[in-house]
Amino acid sequence: MDPRSRHSGITPAGVTLKFELCRLLNWLKFMKTIISGFGCVCSLGSNTEEITKNLFEGSIKPSYMKDRFESSYAVEYPVFQVPDSILAQREDGESCSFLFFRKALLEAMEKAGLKKEDFKNMKVGVCAGTSVDASFNCFDFYKNWREGAVQSLKPLERYINYSLSAEVLKFLGIEGLSQTVVTACASGTDAIGIGAQWIENGFCDIVIAGGADELNLIPFTGFIKLMIASKDPCKPFDKNRNGINLGEGAGIFILESQNSVKKRNAIKYGAVLGYGNACDGYHATAPEPEGRGLKKAINFAMKQAGIAKEKLAFINAHATGTVDNDLAESKVFNSVLEGVPVTATKGYTGHALGAAGAVEACLSLICLNEYKIPKTNNFETPDENLNTVPVLENAGIEKNKAALSDSLAFGGCNACIVLAGSDYE
Repeated sequence: MDPRSRHSGITPAGVTLKFELCRLLNWLKFMKTIISGFGCVCSLGSNTEEITKNLFEGSIKPSYMKDRFESSYAVEYPVFQVPDSILAQREDGESCSFLFFRKALLEAMEKAGLKKEDFKNMKVGVCAGTSVDASFNCFDFYKNWREGAVQSLKPLERYINYSLSAEVLKFLGIEGLSQTVVTACASGTDAIGIGAQWIENGFCDIVIAGGADELNLIPFTGFIKLMIASKDPCKPFDKNRNGINLGEGAGIFILESQNSVKKRNAIKYGAVLGYGNACDGYHATAPEPEGRGLKKAINFAMKQAGIAKEKLAFINAHATGTVDNDLAESKVFNSVLEGVPVTATKGYTGHALGAAGAVEACLSLICLNEYKIPKTNNFETPDENLNTVPVLENAGIEKNKAALSDSLAFGGCNACIVLAGSDYE
């Protein structure tokens, strides 16, 4: 385990000068993790060009799931689905999550100037975050089994042997380092942070990092049973917020070492400056009320990035629109990042579970390179208990700034990354 993930920057008694120098050198190396390509699929669009336009110009609204599955609830709960044009491209035997990952990856590869054959001469890693795709991709098998209609165990065998990251390597026709990260709603953020560490430590020249998840009946009904799903469009940080809307999609970064970028003469879209993770283990589903784990994760990431909060152009908050999550998150922002503008993009994408952090990382990178942040969709009434009013209108940001994107997950998992845009020095 990386020693930086186990402390908050306060040097333990007895630690050697040699360790401190090594840690400092590792931070300097981490800052050289370049984003040479990125791709995204979500309710805002089927590629980053569509997503950018709709993020700043569109008026996105959730839809309903009647065409894909039905629940026993009389009330319909809104969700944020990917465009039908993407769903129509699903291949036989392919999960929707892998479809989203594949489409986002192909866009990222095009931006990075990479083809499948290029990976064969490189040290490549795949770090993929997911939740549904790792847990519920055998739902139809169990349903058929209960109805006595199972004819083959192949779907179960596939489930047992399935790994999203391994499927990506198979799709590319290569071998390489792979890890599928399943830390609930922090999976996508963790995958990007871990992928950047692989670059930092010289394990890989290139890492495909991100997350993908699909709408599925089990989490859909599960969040309703937890009484945190909203019957209306979600309202992050709003006084009248009453729960989440689920979403789906994928966000992919192609991470690359500086040497590899220079060798390929690749374009730089941005960089991962810092990553922090802290699990407070407070509760299976509820956030720690004071946000202690999140505060540690943010401190880790900012320390590793080597920047003060004044260097942050904005925070892309987890902001699910639930009472408890937004309250805990606001306490942390007011404690360690006071004065930094906050935006909440789940009002455009819904909560994409294991893909959420990766999708939001892509949206954050778009904002950095467009030099503006979007208004917080559906926000109307400030909550005096939060002391956090997110961005109300599209707003410009300064050049040469960074952004922070955070994720809070079930089990007390908290993850955070600090990103820079193409102009960052």
